[in-house]
Amino acid sequence: MGSLFLVNACINRNTSRTLRLARAVAEHYPEHEVEELILEDMRMQPLDSETVNRRTELCRKGDFSDPVFDIAKKFASADIIIIATPFWENTFNSYTKIFMEYAGAVGVAFRYSETGMPIGMCKAKKLYYVTTRGGPIPDSADLGFAIYKSLCQICGIPDCLIISAAGLDIITNDAEAIMGEAIASIPGKL
Repeated sequence: MGSLFLVNACINRNTSRTLRLARAVAEHYPEHEVEELILEDMRMQPLDSETVNRRTELCRKGDFSDPVFDIAKKFASADIIIIATPFWENTFNSYTKIFMEYAGAVGVAFRYSETGMPIGMCKAKKLYYVTTRGGPIPDSADLGFAIYKSLCQICGIPDCLIISAAGLDIITNDAEAIMGEAIASIPGKL
């Protein structure tokens, strides 16, 4: 059995179209044990100077037992990762950014070579960036996806895929039909 790490950055969880789409992706992995991390409930704080300096010092010592590395360990050990985040201001919400700060810890998610190049340490072969947009924004204009593609390259995750639905808040559009099309378009064997 593999592991699937679902990072839930959806604020309105009971009505979230993004979370609905992310769970449809997760259903394609019935043989995986799903661990869902609900970012809103965690109340994670941005990394401040004290935390960054402590984490850097622990990393230098090779001591990754501190809780500051817990999220990075989960991120690095998952077989499949799903980032469920709504489209906000051309990218993602602040919870998603803070998660990324914790997940991308040096010494856990990646390390540096002798020449300073990042070498990925993540086990995942795929990361799905799942989002929904109210307007007609194409995937190519989603800066959040571009940022996560870069994170995947650094962390050694070979496939970073986007699953999205756009135009959901346009009054003349049928949002439910758009969601149905997005769910139906999820590849059969991811």
